[in-house]
Amino acid sequence: MADLDGLTEVSACLRPSCQRLAALLTCHNRREQTLHCLASLAAAKAVVSSHVDVDTFLVDDGCSDGTTAAVRAQFPDVRVIAGTGNLFWCGGMGLAWTHAAAHDYDGYLWLNDDVTLDQDAIERLVAASRRLSRDDGAVIVVGATRAEEAGAVDTATYGGLDSQGVLPASAEVRRIELFNGNIVLVSRRAFQVLGGLSKAYTHGLADIDYGVRAKKAGVPVWLAAGSLGSCSANKTARWQRADLPVWTRLRELHRPTGCPPWQLARLVWSNGGWWFPWSVAKLYCEALFPGWSAPKND
Repeated sequence: MADLDGLTEVSACLRPSCQRLAALLTCHNRREQTLHCLASLAAAKAVVSSHVDVDTFLVDDGCSDGTTAAVRAQFPDVRVIAGTGNLFWCGGMGLAWTHAAAHDYDGYLWLNDDVTLDQDAIERLVAASRRLSRDDGAVIVVGATRAEEAGAVDTATYGGLDSQGVLPASAEVRRIELFNGNIVLVSRRAFQVLGGLSKAYTHGLADIDYGVRAKKAGVPVWLAAGSLGSCSANKTARWQRADLPVWTRLRELHRPTGCPPWQLARLVWSNGGWWFPWSVAKLYCEALFPGWSAPKND
């Protein structure tokens, strides 16, 4: 660890104009996906300009499938951080961010470990961040992902969000408010203004909350042009599946990987939503009556 830190600091001193980025990931028992994601990240890092350096911080949140050993064997430059096994997405990303922030990077790249980055993804993100940042450098740039089985620009699976769901990728950058956390570049100044992910959330919703906080703080969020990688959309959540017993659905709803109602209530309320009781009631309706407003199971 000390040697890697020293190399980073020496590199920064030799090239004072270099932009230093930290890629942040967390994983739990999906070794092959994690390795595939890291391979795509390595390929994207290999083609960035000489003025961009990228270090990678990966939290292994209690993996029992040999992820850490495989990562260290194939990607020895990745800084692997041991989690507790109960961090989930928000806690794992927060831990990775805490380790990275100690080195004061110019930007922090959120990356889900089921994403396959395009080779030019980092170059495009950095270029967009530089172009779109306001005078003090505060900006967040989001990358859309497409379905792995399709290459069309309008098949976005994650990225920008509105009240109707995921925004389609477009040929031009566009200003947005809410977003998924699959591919996101947060500038140093944006991090200084907003801090890290909220500890009020465990798994999902933390990325949505970050967009709410950015809007309140006046930090601009942009959706990069096109798509920056591929990522299959998640299947129907277990708490929405009609083939499971109602008590199982209710238990899954309250799990950290479900959609804990009290966390959704907090998110809606923080965005000025006095209607949060209806949002919670709607969750329970979807769990009790699958198909009422939920997608069909894949």
